[in-house]
Amino acid sequence: MEVIEYTMRYILCFLAIAVILNCVWSLIRLRPDKKVYAVLVDMSNDKQYPITCYETSIGRSKLCDIMFSNSTVSRFHAVVALRKDGFYVFDTESKSGVHVNETKIEKKARLSDGDIVAFGTAIMKFYIGNDGNNDYSHKKDKKYAKTRLVNIVDGSEFQLDGDYITIGRQQGSNIEISAPYVSRQQAELFKEKGNWYIENFGGVTKTTLNGEIIRKVTPLKDGDVIAIGDFAFLYEEK
Repeated sequence: MEVIEYTMRYILCFLAIAVILNCVWSLIRLRPDKKVYAVLVDMSNDKQYPITCYETSIGRSKLCDIMFSNSTVSRFHAVVALRKDGFYVFDTESKSGVHVNETKIEKKARLSDGDIVAFGTAIMKFYIGNDGNNDYSHKKDKKYAKTRLVNIVDGSEFQLDGDYITIGRQQGSNIEISAPYVSRQQAELFKEKGNWYIENFGGVTKTTLNGEIIRKVTPLKDGDVIAIGDFAFLYEEK
């Protein structure tokens, strides 16, 4: 009798473990795929950041759902949230603010499909939904009437009508930036055979194109992002 009781204890123990393992396996195997409610696309390199939660945190901290290493992005910069009446972006007391279509928001703003959202100099395009086959390349958009530079922060525009444009702290520069970390002659844009190019003259603060330091004369393409410290310009052409 004792032998039977002893044996049953082991059998029941093994059965309990088998049931637990089977439950765990079922949870893993039948785990539903995450639904993609929207997508943020980096306008400098077309990298996609899917939004799979009702609330998605954005910032420089590793704790954020979407993390950017850009120094102009605060540790906890913003939240993109899905509400009953649509998507909203909330500024969570960031230093450089959140801009939607070149306008700085106050606390929150409604998002529509195709909106341009700037977190510091991290420039994103917002798309609702994702069927897995969409090409979100912002460089395919051809909406612009003239070649121009658009200041991402304040929305101011500079039409590229001449053959060259100077950028720097020096008084009289075509685009004058008074920040102390900007060189007197920071960079130059010039036109050659119908195409625009950019050259970086160096200095303490480097001029970047789509997040990469400009080390040689580089041709510009529609949708490129030129950044100098906290300043960022979107290059738009016909």
